[in-house]
Amino acid sequence: MINACVLFKDCVLLIKILVLCVLGIGCKNDDAIEVKIHNNSSPKKSSYSTRGYVLELISDDQSTFIHHEQIPNFMEEMTMYLKVEDQQEYLKLKVGHQYTFDMIVDKDDGTYIENIVPTGEIKAVPFSKEKPSEKWFKKPTFELGDKLPEFTLKTSEGNILNASTLSGSPWAITFIFTRCPLPDYCPMMSLRFNEVVNLLQEAENKNWNLVSLTIDPVFDTEKILNGYKKARGYEYDNWFFCRAEIDEVRKIGDPLGLSFDTEEFPIEHNLRTAVFDADGKLVEVFSGNKWTAQELAESIIGADKGT
Repeated sequence: MINACVLFKDCVLLIKILVLCVLGIGCKNDDAIEVKIHNNSSPKKSSYSTRGYVLELISDDQSTFIHHEQIPNFMEEMTMYLKVEDQQEYLKLKVGHQYTFDMIVDKDDGTYIENIVPTGEIKAVPFSKEKPSEKWFKKPTFELGDKLPEFTLKTSEGNILNASTLSGSPWAITFIFTRCPLPDYCPMMSLRFNEVVNLLQEAENKNWNLVSLTIDPVFDTEKILNGYKKARGYEYDNWFFCRAEIDEVRKIGDPLGLSFDTEEFPIEHNLRTAVFDADGKLVEVFSGNKWTAQELAESIIGADKGT
């Protein structure tokens, strides 16, 4: 009798499982791309499945500009410059073709894509103004030795920062925003600056300033910027987290080749970092994220020595 009851309960449980499975299959939308987040193996690495159209291929870097769909709970629809992990997958990519893929976000290795599969969808790629690469690799209009026009920034403590307050010491500037979701974009710029601080301190060089200027001033208030630097331990007397009106940001960024669009979120932007000497003259511009903290520290030290 007991065995019969157990068998009956097991059968009921099995029926419930089968019903749930059937319902799950019946409700699945074939057009939807399931977003998978795999971070069980390492909290530093996550995977997001999405799809998008290839806009441009950059063979020198085995990378592509892809306009991907919204990734729920992570990122809105946007165009991104993404490294392709596998060379064979890269060689099969075609401009205008749509693919599904996994976007890997790794705090150590950066962001890249893999498991790329064509959907069969094709559309013409419109370039109304300029190609994505023309924005990403935008060249500075400044020549070495040029000075920035007068500018006014406000630090996270509410103090004014301008060319006059920065004069007398070489200084470097980079552009970030606190909501940036990708580790090899804004977070990497901040990490590099932190490494530069350590290198300059090891060299016993105290004559320098660093400026991290947000390109998202509407969200990045003084309070937000202050919380951002405190949470990460970026509290140094001569490293300033600043904000300004967009026109003021562009006044500094445009001559350095900075390109960003604040009309939608996440903000599509490239990466620019620059060094100025004690007189405010441009010494060097670093494009993208391939530069090292050692290179930037040496540029600052060289500017201090006038070399």
